[in-house]
Amino acid sequence: MKATLGMNYRALSSELQNLSGRLYDLRQQAATGKKFNKPSDNPGAIRPLLNYRVQTEMTHRYLDHMAVAQGDMQLLDSGLGYIEDILVRAKELGIAAINGINTDEDRKIYADHIGMLFDELLQAANNQTNGRFAFAGYQDTTVPFTENPAYDPDGYDPGDSSTWPVSYHGDHNVKSIEIAYGKRIHIALTGNELFLGDADNDQSVDSGSMNLFAVLKHVEKAVRENDWTKMNEGLEELENGAEQVRRLRGRMGNNARRIEKATEQLNEASIEFRQILSRYEDADILDVYSKLIQQESAFEAALNVTARVSRLSILNFM
Repeated sequence: MKATLGMNYRALSSELQNLSGRLYDLRQQAATGKKFNKPSDNPGAIRPLLNYRVQTEMTHRYLDHMAVAQGDMQLLDSGLGYIEDILVRAKELGIAAINGINTDEDRKIYADHIGMLFDELLQAANNQTNGRFAFAGYQDTTVPFTENPAYDPDGYDPGDSSTWPVSYHGDHNVKSIEIAYGKRIHIALTGNELFLGDADNDQSVDSGSMNLFAVLKHVEKAVRENDWTKMNEGLEELENGAEQVRRLRGRMGNNARRIEKATEQLNEASIEFRQILSRYEDADILDVYSKLIQQESAFEAALNVTARVSRLSILNFM
């Protein structure tokens, strides 16, 4: 078939369009730094690219949640240290009160001081973090502990909460976060377990668990009444109460360490995901610029040829 000027012109126009398209793609790559900017650029890479993006986003969500949890657990650890200090101070006062040289007035001062420690313990039990009560379980907008106006030291019954010096209004649900798919870890303590020695959840407690508020009330009463037997018993209870706080503090410290290790692993995974994504979608800028210059030169040459062909007519050969 004989080639005509019109056929040549249409062929050149088609090639110009192809060159223009490739030039546009290269300019897009140079501007965005990405190998492809729409699915049709590389259909085979879409599926793995989307999968790694989803995993990257999930990793970032885990890291965000764990960062918040780590901050809350640091505050919790400080609070547990303060609660332990209250019990240690109460024991020191109890030991000082046993001294035989003390007068009744001296012991009254010690008893008043222990009563103040009860108030400090109640304040610590109602501590708030970010506007939420730390020891109320899921009921973190409710004040977890209030004094029981019907409390009678002589009528105290460990098995009857209505006789306790304080009432608990939180629940038994322990807050937790997911550190990996299907793996959750506790990041808080409930007030009933920490202060009342009553854990109605999946955490076991020792049979000797203490009601910390009742212990302080018992010691205060024994010192005020100069009851040596009760004072000695109270000192042992205070030590057991402090050990209860230490045990739970140690458990939360282990959980915090697990979250820290999970954070390190997820940070490493996040870096690997970003590297894989980079291999899929990031363009080699030097290579792109080199191809862009070549393509622009080819496009300009094609334009010149097309312009010359478009000016040809029968008159050029007459």
